[in-house]
Amino acid sequence: MATNDKKFYVATLIVLLIDIILYSIYPVFNSATETVGGLTIFYFYQIILLIVSSIMFVTVSLLFKK
Repeated sequence: MATNDKKFYVATLIVLLIDIILYSIYPVFNSATETVGGLTIFYFYQIILLIVSSIMFVTVSLLFKK
């Protein structure tokens, strides 16, 4: 396995761990009643987290593109 492949897998693992930590905080907002743009914090956090996760994984993919 090449060094670049190892770096790719390590970077992907780090992003995955960050994503898991952020999603583990997600149930805290289930009882929040505040709204942002007409959405409760629960749904707004989910939408923002989806965008952030996508950006993180695309960034790792582009950095280690062969």
